Order: sequence, then C-alpha cells, then structure tokens
Amino acid sequence: MDMKVKSSIAVALLALLAGCAHQSPYDYMENWLVREDAVRDFSVHADVIYLQDRLYDDMSTLGLMFAHAQNEVGGDRFKGVARVFSPLVANSDDPERALDWYFRYHHKNGRPFLFIGEGRGGALLKAYEDDNADDLKDDGLLASFYTDETEGGFVTDRMVKVIHNSIMRKRYLDQWGREMPESMLKD
Repeated sequence: MDMKVKSSIAVALLALLAGCAHQSPYDYMENWLVREDAVRDFSVHADVIYLQDRLYDDMSTLGLMFAHAQNEVGGDRFKGVARVFSPLVANSDDPERALDWYFRYHHKNGRPFLFIGEGRGGALLKAYEDDNADDLKDDGLLASFYTDETEGGFVTDRMVKVIHNSIMRKRYLDQWGREMPESMLKD
C-alpha cells in the first residue's frame, strides 16, 4: 500500500473513532447499578429510575451499592411491568447526567416513567424533579416515591403493586380512552 492510501485509511479511522467517542460516563454499563436497556421497551409499559442513599466514594462501597440496588429494584421486582435504570451516583451533578442519558437514548415521548429515591439519592432526584416539574410531567412522569430513610426495604411489595397498578391504569387509559375498572387491578 502506498503512503497516500495508508494516510487516507488512518484519517478515516480517526474520524470513525471520534464519531464513536462516548459523551457521557453513563454510556458505560459499569456506571449503572441496574440498567435494563436490553429489555425491549415494547415488552414492558414503563421505566423505573431508582437512586439509592449511598453515593459512590470508592471501590469498597461498590459491592454494597450493587447489592442494595438489586435488593430494592433488581431481579424480578418489576419483571413484565417496567425496565429499571439505577445509575451509579458520586456527586450532586450525576443524577442530571444520568437522566439526560436516559432521556436521550431510552425514553420515547410520553413513555411512562417513575422516580424512586432513598435518602441522599432521593433528595437529589427530588431536586431534579422540582427543577424540571413541567417538562417531566409532559414527558410522562407517572409518579415519584421518596424517603429520608437510609435503611433498605423502602421498595416494598405493596409499593411494587401500587406502581404496577399505576402503570396498568395509564396503559389502559391510553389504549381505551377511559379509566381502568377496579376489578382489573392487581391486589
């Protein structure tokens, strides 16, 4: 290959790599405690955004944060109902960055979503909601759940049922144009 062709290939590769550069730390899976974007959005009816009390300080807290997120919102808690997104948060700007990423790549206009926040994570998420209340409502915010508690167990089975019923009511209203009969709700 002559030098001119090699130079052209190098320039093309650099341009391709520059176009693929990550713009957000939330492009990387390791910056999420739970990120269910592999679940097809048409197979569930809403998304849950969860921020826990712990802020990421160092590697020694990561295992605890991951386990807590899995206990609260991971596994099968919302299977068949909602996708879950729980970002790793290290400072007060991170919720906004994570939510910007979520809205850019996984939110379709009007898709219902819910906020769940505990302790410091809940305070950061609530501040974001307060600052963007009108836009969030227009974008499909269905409900918010916050607590000052810092111990696990905030996301109870009862809360999951309330969230499930809220999502199903919204879906029914969108599809049929009327309120869902109470007999169809989950006990």
